[in-house]
Parts: sequence; C-alpha cells; structure tokens
Amino acid sequence: MAGLLHLVPRYLPRVGMAPHWLAYGRPLVILLFAFDVIITLVFKADVDAQGGAYATGVLVLISSAAVASAISLWKENLYREGLYCWIVVVVFAYTTVVNIYERTDGIKIAACFILFILIVSGISRYMRATELRVEGHRFCDAMSEHLWNEMVQKKVNLVPVSSLHADIRASYANQIRHYYNVQGPLAFVHVLLLDNRSEFLSPIEITVTCENGEYLVKASQAVARANAIAYLTELLHPAAVFLRLTRQNPMRQSFRYLLLGEGETGLMVYSILQRYWEIMRRTAIQRPCVFLMSD
Repeated sequence: MAGLLHLVPRYLPRVGMAPHWLAYGRPLVILLFAFDVIITLVFKADVDAQGGAYATGVLVLISSAAVASAISLWKENLYREGLYCWIVVVVFAYTTVVNIYERTDGIKIAACFILFILIVSGISRYMRATELRVEGHRFCDAMSEHLWNEMVQKKVNLVPVSSLHADIRASYANQIRHYYNVQGPLAFVHVLLLDNRSEFLSPIEITVTCENGEYLVKASQAVARANAIAYLTELLHPAAVFLRLTRQNPMRQSFRYLLLGEGETGLMVYSILQRYWEIMRRTAIQRPCVFLMSD
C-alpha cells in the first residue's frame, strides 16, 4: 500500500491514466484501503496466502529495476557493471518463476491488479482526451507578446496549418478568402509536439511574427496538436477558426490521436472546444465561428 501511495500519484495522473483527484492523498488512501479489505476478505485473512502475492510483487519489482539498470548501464558503455546487473536479472527472474509456480495466489492477485489498473487507465485516458491538456504558456520574447496582444478579442481569424511555409499559407489564404467573407487578417498557427508525448500536461512556448499583414504563430512543446490549438483559440478569442479535415480513415486517426497526439485535428479541436464551452457556459456571442474545410 505504501508503494502504491508513492507511485500512483506520481505517474498515473501525470500521463492522464488516472482521474486528477488521485493526485491527492486522502481519496487514494480510501480507495486502496477498500482494496485491502476486499483482498483480506477473499483470502479470509490468511497471512500465508497473502504472503505469496507480496513475494511475487517484490520479486517482479526488483527484477524490473535490475533490467532498467542493466539497460541504462549498457547504453553508457559500462559493460562490466551492466553484466553484473544482467546476472542479478537472471537470478531474480528464476526466483520469481519458482515463486509463481509454487504459490499461484500471488500471480492471480497481481494479474487482477494489473488488469484493473489497465482498464481504469484506458478509460481515464479516453475520458480526459478532450481536456485542454496545456499547463500554461510563455512567450518567446517581448515582441511575440506584443503582437499577440494586438490579435486578441476577435481581431483575427485563426488558421491552423501543418507548416508556416509561404506557399502553404498562400494556398490556405486564397481558399479562405475565395469561399468565405472574411474580415480582418489571418493568424496562421503551427503546433510543434514534444518528443515525449506520454506526458498529459505541458506548458507551451509561443512565438509570434508578422509578415505582409498576416500573423504567424508557432506553439512549441505541446503534447497534442488539437488540444494546443483549442487552448490557443480560447486564449486568443478570434473572430473565426478555420479547421481542415483529412480524407483518412476516422478509426486510424482516432488511434493516432490517443497514442501520438496527432490524427484528425479539425474534428478533435471542435470536440475539445465544445466540451470546454459547455463547462464554461459560453454563449454564442462569446464563441468564435468554427468552419470545417475539406482538403
């Protein structure tokens, strides 16, 4: 229980695989205590039976730690120390297998715990996928902040793009101004993702420049494109948002979003904004116009 109280708040909420309230101590203590009571009742308070589960957990923990240490030392070219860790891995792996063979109760309880954590983590990640997932923002320099302040409160039209290259911007601008009656300048937004996208929340860095009357916004260090665009939309309060739809398989795009933070960005931005507007009770006047455009 002490180990779970230390590990669960530190890792699972951080990667979005647990409700945010699990980061607090008291609710987690109550939840784990309920599990302890259930396990005690199932095994009829038999210490020997529960000891098998404890031994299995400790052996697996030490074995996995030895594997991590061995891999780390091997990458640092410390082969002698790494070889020692691999020997430890073999010893503890053998001990773990023997313990599981002789005391099967341990692996049963461990499997139940692992299955429960995976199911709850998957559900939590799915339910929290439409949160903004941005911990805050900072501007790259004073000029970026100044230009940003020029854009706020329905003064620009937000256009997320895959690149800030001049040709791509020109193509988007021509299509938008041809098919829509757009008032005001365009603000092109390009989001760069973190290398480590397992993090659920991350602050973003905003860089703003201005070329030929168009604003160029680059948001870096985001964990997911759609969430970062939704966050910037709420931060900027544009007059309109123009989102593009791809022609790829929706299911494939959904998995790309959940696993990589990419996917069908246009629809996800709209879903995230809709959920946020419902929570904040935004009226139609307070919301920007959202347009979905096909490639």
